[in-house]
Amino acid sequence: MDRSRSHVAPAVRTTDGSSLTAFDLDALEQRFGLVLPALLRKFLLATNGGRPERDLFKLQGVPGNPFGRIHFFFGLNDPVESCNLDWNLEVFRDRLPPGLLPIATTEGADKVCLSVTGQVFYWDAQARPGTNSVHLLADDLDSFLSALRSDALSPIVLES
Repeated sequence: MDRSRSHVAPAVRTTDGSSLTAFDLDALEQRFGLVLPALLRKFLLATNGGRPERDLFKLQGVPGNPFGRIHFFFGLNDPVESCNLDWNLEVFRDRLPPGLLPIATTEGADKVCLSVTGQVFYWDAQARPGTNSVHLLADDLDSFLSALRSDALSPIVLES
């Protein structure tokens, strides 16, 4: 893997190989009335979401669950609707705490989110009422991506 890309875009496999343009991201921002953080824009332009080769992250604050696993980073124009950032913005708009943007899903319904301040959080969709459903993962997207690890269950990205 090219180490210069590792902080911005870990090896990620998109389902259809499509790429994004700045225009695509501008249209998304306009549609939802938001501004994507610069590191997220850079990541999306490099990957358009997809399955990461390094998918394991350390999770603190969730009893009995010290690790999380990213199933998919959201992109745009994926044939599977639920893998798209715009679909997730629409569907989870009223469920996620204010100021959180879903950027990935775990193997369950939980989400990895980016805050408007640039921090990365884990949102526990199954949290019981009255308990904390949001857990800090990293101070920024670059740090989060750099800390992702792989294990025997992680997908293997094949080079062509």
